[in-house]
Amino acid sequence: MNRAIRNVIVFYLVYSSVSMLLGYAAKLPCKDDPKYRCHPTKSNLFIRCTGGKLYQFFCPIELNFNTVTQTCDWPKKADCSWLVGNNVESNDTATPKNSDAAGARKIDKDDAVNGVDGDGDDDGDDGGDRRKNYYYYYHRNKEGRSKSTTKNWSIGTESKTTTRRPWWKPKQRPQATRFPPIPTNREKKIARSRPAYRNGPRERVKPIWKGSCESSDCYLPHCHCPGAKIPGGLSVQETPMMVMITFDDEISAAYYGYFQRLFRPGRYNPNGCPFRGAMYVSGEGTDYDLVYPLYAMGNEIACHTVSHRFPHTWWANASYEEYMSEIQGMKNNLIEKSGIPAEDIKGFRVPFLQLGGDNMYRAVYDADLVYDTSMFTGPVWEGSEDPIWPFTLDFVPDQKFCQHGPCPKRQYPGLWEIPVQRWYGVDGHSCAMPDGCTSTASTEEALQFLRKNFYSYYNSNRAPLGIFVHARWFHTEHHLEALDALIDELMQLDDVWIVTPTQVLEWMKKPTSIYEIQFFKPWSCEGAMKEASRRK
Repeated sequence: MNRAIRNVIVFYLVYSSVSMLLGYAAKLPCKDDPKYRCHPTKSNLFIRCTGGKLYQFFCPIELNFNTVTQTCDWPKKADCSWLVGNNVESNDTATPKNSDAAGARKIDKDDAVNGVDGDGDDDGDDGGDRRKNYYYYYHRNKEGRSKSTTKNWSIGTESKTTTRRPWWKPKQRPQATRFPPIPTNREKKIARSRPAYRNGPRERVKPIWKGSCESSDCYLPHCHCPGAKIPGGLSVQETPMMVMITFDDEISAAYYGYFQRLFRPGRYNPNGCPFRGAMYVSGEGTDYDLVYPLYAMGNEIACHTVSHRFPHTWWANASYEEYMSEIQGMKNNLIEKSGIPAEDIKGFRVPFLQLGGDNMYRAVYDADLVYDTSMFTGPVWEGSEDPIWPFTLDFVPDQKFCQHGPCPKRQYPGLWEIPVQRWYGVDGHSCAMPDGCTSTASTEEALQFLRKNFYSYYNSNRAPLGIFVHARWFHTEHHLEALDALIDELMQLDDVWIVTPTQVLEWMKKPTSIYEIQFFKPWSCEGAMKEASRRK
């Protein structure tokens, strides 16, 4: 055989094999989809179609993707059986009308996660119109046979073609998930064309109280006075110790690995449900394609601001319109660019913890948020007073509870405040956040710092402890090691729960003892996976 012809044949065979392995997903019909799907051949990969482009993601070593929880999990728990949807086109019969719209981008092994190339340039877009048109190709089982399923979620009809149950599929199919509502193009256009502050002030449905909070009819679940008293008349021994782990500022590829490590599969609260954190997302530097995966894992996504501008004194003097543009603008970005449901964006934290007085709180209130977590409080001297529980702003808080102004001078009925309470460093000096205290020299010293502050809450009135940090704090590796080790220690305590700020407020509205907390619905596995998204 002529050498040139032989070389051509060899090249064709090699090229075909590589194309089949690396570009298999390109043969799948690619329709915009808010959900993450199992890779058709590799159990440790998962994929998502956004803007007509197909992106692939990697699970950590030894973990497989689970479509039920939308997270990476142990292989024996991994389940791909929920990857069904409308208008599924098979490889054999698919004839897309428009190759640009229906075709998927070929996935090369050098493609970076989320469409960011190695040089840092983003070759993706804002995700387009995410509609519930789902495609799916199941993993092939050990005999190389496959199963295909199509389902029309809107009318509840289903058609199946089955050869045999794949090795990974459970014997009983779990109940179908209702996914978070995704805004349509028309809704996005309306939101963009109308500035938030033109909507008018939020309707005040509650009375404006007079006098002191303690002497009023301020009762849970709608009103709570500031103070150190445990809600619901519970004793310390009956009170679950709640810990919140939250992060400020941008969500980017530089920090994403930290979140994956801290909230990795296999870490559970005492009821067997995975614990989660919260992210207060700012606009500058955020890769909006990375936000939804964190939300899908059960983490709370909340508002920081669009700009995070300097100097910090700007926030003390900003007008109501400027605050509304920053807060409502950030909320709109999370809805439109990341697909986060509006009803699940509930909290706000101001940059630098620099309050803006009533201009800020009016904007938070009118943006229809549930809580703020910017108010700085706590005793100057460690251990001199018990920590403060979350409270509502039905009454104007005094200087004891708002120590760094300008503080609000008006009432905001039903708006919750989760206070930012002082931490105390290894040298005894106080700080607002753990990453603001005196630097530690080693993992053991950093762990001792975290442990000491935790037990100061645990051994007093068990007010919720906020581990509020910036992800860049983990650039010093022993900080990440220390927090990771603390989480391992907390998981050994049956009365300690790592929850989101919203879950803390759900408990505040209905204080529940540790003897009944196993049945507390907002802390259930369903609640952790976005109870709001399951509303009919």
